[in-house]
Amino acid sequence: MRLEIKAFFKAFTYAFSGIIHGIKRERNIRFHLCAAVTVLALMSFYEFSSSEKCVIYLCIGGVIAAELMNTAIENAVDIHGKEISPFARAAKDCAAGAVLVMSVCALVCGITLFGDIIVLSEIAEYFACRPLAIAGAAVWAVLSFLFVFGVKSSEK
Repeated sequence: MRLEIKAFFKAFTYAFSGIIHGIKRERNIRFHLCAAVTVLALMSFYEFSSSEKCVIYLCIGGVIAAELMNTAIENAVDIHGKEISPFARAAKDCAAGAVLVMSVCALVCGITLFGDIIVLSEIAEYFACRPLAIAGAAVWAVLSFLFVFGVKSSEK
């Protein structure tokens, strides 16, 4: 029983290792993480119900999980130094398509939930009256850009 418990917790180590691998090597995962943090920050301006919050969390988790699955499939079918078979290409394209479908669904949910014109004008007013908030948002945008595009991917 003790070995089973140890193996159970060891599986979490493997899972976290996979997440870190994806963050280090995949630009799109880093992009989606920055988008997720931005969405979570914007949520503070809204009075979402528990169900609406759950939709947002599921969208964030779904997109990142889809990106990780895409990375797993790409890594599994890539054979370095050999030509990619049509089946491997199809697997990679389908995995990328799955990410696209999940991302578009998350975008539609985001537009639906965050598209309240009154709240959007309140957000604009908030930033218009607070130069420090504008500076913070600008710093966040620059840091996000550097995180997404400036991180040198480990060897693929």
